[in-house]
Amino acid sequence: MQHSYASFLLAWCLRQFRGERTLAASYHLFSGKKSAQTLQDSKWFQLEPFFGVWKNVTMSSLEAAAGWLAEQRLAMAVGDRAYRLTEAGEEWLSEREALFPRHMNGWRYHEVELPFWQRLSLIGQTLSNLNAGRRFAPICRDERTLRWVKRYLMDKGGRVALARELYEELLQLLAAVSEEAAIVFTLRLTSADRIGWTAEQIAAHLQKEALYVEFLFRDALHYIMAEAEAGRSPALAELMDGLAPVALTQSAQKTYEWLQKGKTIEEIAAIRRLKRSTIEDHLVEIAANVPAFSIAPFVAAEKAAAVQAAAKTLGTRKLKQIREALGGAVSYFEIRLVLAKEVGRWMKS
Repeated sequence: MQHSYASFLLAWCLRQFRGERTLAASYHLFSGKKSAQTLQDSKWFQLEPFFGVWKNVTMSSLEAAAGWLAEQRLAMAVGDRAYRLTEAGEEWLSEREALFPRHMNGWRYHEVELPFWQRLSLIGQTLSNLNAGRRFAPICRDERTLRWVKRYLMDKGGRVALARELYEELLQLLAAVSEEAAIVFTLRLTSADRIGWTAEQIAAHLQKEALYVEFLFRDALHYIMAEAEAGRSPALAELMDGLAPVALTQSAQKTYEWLQKGKTIEEIAAIRRLKRSTIEDHLVEIAANVPAFSIAPFVAAEKAAAVQAAAKTLGTRKLKQIREALGGAVSYFEIRLVLAKEVGRWMKS
């Protein structure tokens, strides 16, 4: 097996995981599994960009990538299906930093990227064909998207001016991403003159891997979405209507609402007929994703400081190791809360 983009992606995960997670963790990360563990891992190990962006990933592809990395002595096994980068692997990855999709934000956009893209591509196709006076079959058949775009175009009126505005905004935004990403994104668009290409067609044309092409596309798309969401691209900003990314899973959001009403963990568990451990999972998710949420009611300040110090000293996210270092004086739940709230700080220091 030759070096593939999958090898690069896995190597990036291995560097972040530091041998503390198995290949299954990378698999669940890329596929976007909404388990408490995967949600925590994406935050704790600063892998939010990759969350849910490779939906059709297979364990066999990751195993093959791990096998290649090990064969090249870029990674070494440290347990059952767990690997860690070697010094040579760290150097190999550093030399390929440019391959990292720096604008990608799977954590924030993995659930809303499709409807945003459907709206954008259909609007582009519609305006291009109407301005050229041509009939066409919509590239997108999703009924909700068709209704939304129809209403959007009716509200906007002047289609020539709108086409120019969208074109200029996209041109400016694509100038901020890599040349490869801009080319891929442009080739995916459909106009009056051509049908947008698939990732496979673009890969063949550019002589690149289809997976790499997919990531280039998402890198550009997520950048455009971020700029639109921030309101820095007025015309495109409207395409985010109703697509505001949700910080919490639906179940965690319900728990958060009960917390805001002053309910305790036990009361929420009883009201929602869920196990206490499930509510605790929700609190960890809330701590990691809601800046204003305070963990003070659940963890004493002295304990929180002790956990922070132990995590930094040990250089690990392994709960058992941290708890043992503290003599068992802190519960696993308390450790998880502190790590969730302090995510990434000790790694950067």
